[in-house]
Amino acid sequence: MMRLSVLPVAETGSIRGAADRLNIEPSVVSRQIHQLESELGVQLLQRHGRGIVPTEAAKLVINHCRERRSSEALLLTQISELKGLERGEIHIVAGEGFREELVRWVLRDFCQQHPKLVVTLEFANAVDTVRMLASDQAHIGLAYRPPIDPAVRTVMVRKQPMCVITWPGHPLTEKKQPLALGDVCPYPVGLMSNGFGLSNLVKLAQYHDRIQFESNLVTNSIATLKSYVKAHLGVTFLSSHAVANEIAEGTLVALRTRSEVFESAEAHLMVRAGRQLSVAAESLLAMLKQKAVFDGS
Repeated sequence: MMRLSVLPVAETGSIRGAADRLNIEPSVVSRQIHQLESELGVQLLQRHGRGIVPTEAAKLVINHCRERRSSEALLLTQISELKGLERGEIHIVAGEGFREELVRWVLRDFCQQHPKLVVTLEFANAVDTVRMLASDQAHIGLAYRPPIDPAVRTVMVRKQPMCVITWPGHPLTEKKQPLALGDVCPYPVGLMSNGFGLSNLVKLAQYHDRIQFESNLVTNSIATLKSYVKAHLGVTFLSSHAVANEIAEGTLVALRTRSEVFESAEAHLMVRAGRQLSVAAESLLAMLKQKAVFDGS
């Protein structure tokens, strides 16, 4: 427990935050840290502004704690599986654009096959998805153009071009397909907030094509972008997979572009590098890899 107290301090950035997470007094956390520093003969924490940051020595301890926590969770899951209970927990973190696919593949297919498993499905931007995988806060991650992190390994890449999303009858639907990104410039555009893979792609595409979109909405919600377009307030940029239901209903259309950046966009299925997953998590990962078939759309 003494060593594990270093981890919540590093993750929350304060003794108080770690104490709240562990449900103990801050003085207990401080005492445990001081005891560990005395035992190891090194300083573990340094004050930085209003918070606390780990030293290089502390980072080694933190990595040890994470590996230990991951190993203990794996051991408990494996013991349960050996008993034939197939109980355990799987934590998935993904971009909101994968919601429909994950509900269909995970909640419908996988969870029905394994009703005793508890699956946590959390949605986050690409930066937070990678961070949660690297810190063992999630087992499996899905992200659109995620940032590179040596602690995270991509197990599969799926081509998923980004499209112009608009409504049937919009003037862009009458233009020659695929569209040039310059065709979109006269119209208002809704964009994802910074930190999302979609936002990074739009910035890169604008730089590559030397254009600038007129944005009148910035949000961290794909659902809000869909509503924005359905209300005929402007267009947006998403993959066709993210609006598959709306396309089937006839409320939205996805228009391909001639943009090299948009056409080369990829979705990444990821895990933490070096992490041994439970049998259940490996089974789910295999299912996601099997379902992620490139159809060229």
